[in-house]
Amino acid sequence: MNRRFTLLIATMMTWSCWGIAQEIHWTQYEMQPLLLNPAKTGDFHGTFRVGGIYRNQFSSITPDAFNTPGIFLDAPISKGFRDNDWVGVGGALFVDRAGALGLQTGGFFLSGSYHFAFGRQANTYIVLGLQTGAYAKRIRDIDAYNSEAVILGEDDPVRGQLTDQAQNAQEYAAGLIFKSKISESLRLEVGYSIKHLNRASLSPLGRGFRLPWRHTGHGALDIKINDQITLTPAFMFETFEPATNFVTQLRSSVLVNEEKDIYINGGLGFRWDDSAHILFGLQFDALKVGVSYDLTVSDLATAANYFGGFEIAANYIIKIYKKPEVDPVIFCPRF
Repeated sequence: MNRRFTLLIATMMTWSCWGIAQEIHWTQYEMQPLLLNPAKTGDFHGTFRVGGIYRNQFSSITPDAFNTPGIFLDAPISKGFRDNDWVGVGGALFVDRAGALGLQTGGFFLSGSYHFAFGRQANTYIVLGLQTGAYAKRIRDIDAYNSEAVILGEDDPVRGQLTDQAQNAQEYAAGLIFKSKISESLRLEVGYSIKHLNRASLSPLGRGFRLPWRHTGHGALDIKINDQITLTPAFMFETFEPATNFVTQLRSSVLVNEEKDIYINGGLGFRWDDSAHILFGLQFDALKVGVSYDLTVSDLATAANYFGGFEIAANYIIKIYKKPEVDPVIFCPRF
C-alpha cells in the first residue's frame, strides 16, 4: 500500500471517528469498570483497587493509528446508612490518539456510588453511581491532513478551519446496576449508564458541536458449573448517535490451584459488524491480568490485513486489615 493511499485511509478513519461520534471502546470493557458505568465504583471486596488497560488498533494500516491507555483507582470508603450498605469513590482517566491527524481525546473523571442492600442475607443490591470530570479533544498534527481534494491539488475549505487548540468541557454521567445472587451457582448483574448528560460542545473545527448522549447497557450471568469451572455469558450495548456498538462474549474461569487461588480465564466474543475476539487471562489471588485480540470482519478487514486491535489489562485489589484491639487480661495469682 503506497504512502499517499495509506495517509488517505488513516485520515478518513480519523474523520469517521469524529463524524459518526465514535468514542473509545475496549474489548475487555470489564477491566476498566469506572468508564463502563460509574455505579461500578467500589464494587469489590477489599481496601482499594487499581488497574490499567492499553489498546492498539489498526497499526497494520498506519503505525500508532489508534492508541488508548487508561487507568483507574477506587475504594469502598465507608458503610452506608444501613448495616449492609456501603459507599464507593474513585477516579479514572484515559487518553485516546486516533489516526494520522493525531485526533486526541482525553478525560479525567471522579465518581461515587451508593450500594443499597436488600434481603436478610443481602444477596441483592441496587447501585447508584454519579461521575463528573474534564473532557477534551485536540488535533495534534494538522500538517498530516490529506483529504482527497488536497491530494488532487484542489482547494479544501475544511483545511483552513482546522485548529490545534484543545477544546475542553465539563462532563457528567450517571449509572445504575442491579446485582443478585440468585442461588449458590447463579449470579446476575445488569446495568445502565448515560454519559455526556450536559451535552458539552466540542469540535476540531473550532465550532460548537454538542456531544450526543452515550447510552450503555451491560450484563453478565455467572454460572458455576462445578467447584472448578464458571461460565459467564455477557453483553454490552451502546448507542452514541448515530453509531451503535454491540458486544457479546462467553467467558470462562477455571480454578487450577485452590491453595494459591489461581485461575485461568478465557473466552470468545464478537463486536457485531466489526470484529471477532479472543480473550485470555490469569488470576493470582488479588491480581488479575488479561489480553485480547480482535480479528476485523468489517469492510476495513482487507485494508487492515484482518488485524483489528490488541489489548493488555490488569487490576489488583489491595486488602489492608486492621489489627484487632484486644483488652488486656490480668491474671490474679492464687496464694
